[in-house]
Amino acid sequence: MIEPIASELTDWAALETPCYVFDEPELRANFADFGAALEQAWSPLAKAAYSVKTNPFPWILDVAREEGALAEVVSADEFALALDCGFTADQVVFNGPIKPKDWLFYALDHASIVNLDSERELAWTCEYARERGRAQVGIRVNIDLDHFCPGETITGPTGGRFGFCYENGELSRAIARLRGAGAAIAGLHMHVTTLSRSQRAYRVLAQHAARIVEEEGIQPSWIDMGGGFYGGGMRNDGAYERYAETIAHELRNAVDPLRCALYVEPGGAVVCTPGRYVGKVVDAKDMAKGRFVTCELSRVNIDHEMKKTSYPLHVLPGDPAPRKTLEAQTLCGFTCMESDRLCVLRDRDELLPGDTLIIDFAGAYSMSFTPGFFIQHAPAVYARDERGACRLLRPLASPSAPTDGLGS
Repeated sequence: MIEPIASELTDWAALETPCYVFDEPELRANFADFGAALEQAWSPLAKAAYSVKTNPFPWILDVAREEGALAEVVSADEFALALDCGFTADQVVFNGPIKPKDWLFYALDHASIVNLDSERELAWTCEYARERGRAQVGIRVNIDLDHFCPGETITGPTGGRFGFCYENGELSRAIARLRGAGAAIAGLHMHVTTLSRSQRAYRVLAQHAARIVEEEGIQPSWIDMGGGFYGGGMRNDGAYERYAETIAHELRNAVDPLRCALYVEPGGAVVCTPGRYVGKVVDAKDMAKGRFVTCELSRVNIDHEMKKTSYPLHVLPGDPAPRKTLEAQTLCGFTCMESDRLCVLRDRDELLPGDTLIIDFAGAYSMSFTPGFFIQHAPAVYARDERGACRLLRPLASPSAPTDGLGS
């Protein structure tokens, strides 16, 4: 079921294309709803930390901050962007295994929520603690989640590469080393990417967090459950509440909700459904193997893993005249790669140049995960209000043809 897009004030054909269009009320509601679900299940100390890598467009970070979210970053560039967008350092969750030493020290100096994820970070934090006589850090936990949730993890039985392993004692070793240097273990970071996004996976992660708190004698200032949630839109109504209650139920007996913050790191769960990818059909032709339609969009921007076979697609005809129905049409992107085929449309009205294409649920990773390819500049970006009116946030940066006398 594709959600309706009709609005009397949205003139989709008049937009600069290709472009992304974000429904601002839905985006704000997603942040507000996830935050409210966390607070209801846990306490006012619970916060959503927006995963900047999912879509680092500054306007989205502005909305996240205005709606009370923190910023979750995994690089120096993302940290700097968060600061540029108005987040203070103590509103930044600093994750990932490639933190530069100077930014790690900056984060520790300025009370950021820091979760260590590599051996070199461990060594640098010990150095920092010995020099300054203090350090408050979290540590990323690696557990064999696939053992408890077979078939649900990205890695499968081969195991994940991030964090410090609980089962073989590496986590305990890292904690002891930090304590020996004078650092305080202020938090646990439990993020594991799953295929299923199931309640069961977060239940297992929360159970392990509670167990580690007790076994290691930690009095945490935060538990960070990571990201990878479903959420947003009518199809996922109630998802935020179910996740929050599942996690809170497992943690309550080990940590005090009034003394320990609970963080989650939603990315797609808040920004996917409000985003749409919009472009026009530019060409259509019949070949020996079928009909090929070229548009302003590209698979590299909407399907970074190159594995989707269909999209929630709307077609707004440029010409309202009746059309014939075609058995099959291959919808292709603007690049020069044969693999840039978005999907095969079956038993649909014939697509013609000038038609407007709208792909729903395109807010996550579509603007950040793939290269620009240099054939076409980055798409324009619009914000769409509750009435359907669109305002331009970033124009289409397309070069004009030279005017130095050619053709005169």
